[in-house]
Amino acid sequence: MVPAITGWLRRFVKAGWIQETALALPRLALMIPKLLRDKRVPFRVRAALFGLGLYLASPWDILPDLIPIIGQIDDAVVLLILVDGILNQIQDDVLLDHWTGQAATLHRMQSISRVISAGVPSKLRAFIFGKAASIGERAGSKNP
Repeated sequence: MVPAITGWLRRFVKAGWIQETALALPRLALMIPKLLRDKRVPFRVRAALFGLGLYLASPWDILPDLIPIIGQIDDAVVLLILVDGILNQIQDDVLLDHWTGQAATLHRMQSISRVISAGVPSKLRAFIFGKAASIGERAGSKNP
C-alpha cells in the first residue's frame, strides 16, 4: 500500500501540476504590469485594474481590518474582482502573450474565478469595477 501511494505521489509531483499551481498567483501578479502597458487591453479595464491595485495597496479600507474576519472581506471581494477582471475581461490571446505558465493553468484559473465571482452580486461587481475604473482614470490623467 505505501509503495503504491509513494509511486502515485512521485508521478503527481513529476507531472508538474503542484509547481504549476503554486506559481499561478505569482505569475498572475507579474502579468498585471504587462497588461497595464498593453494597448490591446481596453482602457477602461486597464484603468480599473490600476484603481483596484491602488485600493489594495492603500492603507484605507471600506471595513477596518481591525475587525476580525469582517475587516478582510472588502479586501477579498476587491481582490476577487481584480482577478476576475484580469482573467475574464481580457481576450485570451492577450493573456497568453503575457502568461509565463501553461495555458491549461490559465484556463483553469479563469474557470475557477468565473465560478467564485458569480457569488458576488453583479451590481456590486459592476459598482466596484466602475469605481476602480474612475479612480484609475483620474490617477492616469495625473501621471501622463
